[in-house]
Amino acid sequence: MNPDRKTPLELSVRAYAEKCEGHVINPTIGTEFDSLDEAYEFYNLYSWETGFGIRLAKSRLNVQRTRCMKEIVCACVGSPLKENSRSSRCGCNAMIRLLLSKDAGWYISEHKARHNHPLSITCGQKMHWKSHRHIDIYTKDLVKQLRDNNVGLGKVFRIVGSFFGSTKNVPFTKRSLKTLCKKLNKEQSDFDAVKTMNLLGEMKANDPDFNYTVQVDEESRMKTLMWVTSRGCDQYMYFGDAITFDTTYMTNLYDIPFGLFVDINNHFQSIIFGGAMMRDEKEETFKWIFKEFVCMVGGKNPQTILTGGCAEIRGWGFVSTLCMPRFTCTVLMFSYFSHLLLL
Repeated sequence: MNPDRKTPLELSVRAYAEKCEGHVINPTIGTEFDSLDEAYEFYNLYSWETGFGIRLAKSRLNVQRTRCMKEIVCACVGSPLKENSRSSRCGCNAMIRLLLSKDAGWYISEHKARHNHPLSITCGQKMHWKSHRHIDIYTKDLVKQLRDNNVGLGKVFRIVGSFFGSTKNVPFTKRSLKTLCKKLNKEQSDFDAVKTMNLLGEMKANDPDFNYTVQVDEESRMKTLMWVTSRGCDQYMYFGDAITFDTTYMTNLYDIPFGLFVDINNHFQSIIFGGAMMRDEKEETFKWIFKEFVCMVGGKNPQTILTGGCAEIRGWGFVSTLCMPRFTCTVLMFSYFSHLLLL
């Protein structure tokens, strides 16, 4: 594989930009690919633009029992498997034949472009073809890059639609895009945990007073992660008598609770002492968070805690009995406290 090689899609788009006629995707004889999957995706884009579906067909092995030939054909190739069926097969001969090259790549050796059946015109008609019910690798790469930069799902769909002229012409639904994003998130979850720990390690190296801790489950998987900044510790010594702990936030990609320890200073400015990401909102999780928070800020217990209306922390007797034994338990709910302010 040559890293400097231009992809067939790039070459085809450049050729169309110079001529501005014919098809944007043009599977000419001699077009080279790194793999059969790349060739399939390229021909599938051509079939979408033209108005038909495709499927894999026969292949041939050489004397080393290695595949050396593969055909990708129109979905209408061949005869119906059953008589009096509603099959789309009508003996169409449109296809491309791929041969194995010396550098273990593939190239088009034959291309038959003529069809013996009406071609699909509208986006709705094209989506009936089975090969067009998935997201191609080029669009997947675009979606991955956009999601890596925290672009929202709706905006991603509109950006993809701009490449097809309109969101109405996108060859997949928003539900398919959402499923793809969930799959990408799952694939990246392990790497994200490693990246997070590396980032926290770098922050600790740059700021020795920065502190973080991780709670793991029985399978040694990350369950709860919390941190306190050095500036937060310093401010807590002066403004930590009454604090706010809110878990109404949700992280963008994984939809898990994110809690913040917040207060205001003498200038009525919001200050953040620390944060916590948790897999669940169970009572034992909150016990662990508050024990660790008090230890990380120097052992000073707050006198008042303002918290949200989470059912697991409404009866916070455990704060005084287990987490903060010298704490005068004064826990107020946001909803009730806000109602008092409006009176």
